[in-house]
Amino acid sequence: MRPGDFIEKYLRIDEDKDYVLKSSPCAFLGSDNYCSIYEARPKACREYPHTDRKKMIQIMDLTYQNTLVCPAVLEMVERLKNVF
Repeated sequence: MRPGDFIEKYLRIDEDKDYVLKSSPCAFLGSDNYCSIYEARPKACREYPHTDRKKMIQIMDLTYQNTLVCPAVLEMVERLKNVF
């Protein structure tokens, strides 16, 4: 699929002018909770949930939003709270 077609079909621009998925959960998440396009997933998906950044403080708002929709992110944030 061409990038432009992917953007048109699956993404929208949010209030921060970032591309985000039009639907939640992701259209590529199978009934088994596995990604159906794992080998070809976009960079943002490969980096998700972005908790390994050196300057994670810069994306704390995004991380908080991710805790609201992703139990795995919530679990990681809870574990990080115990480290610091």
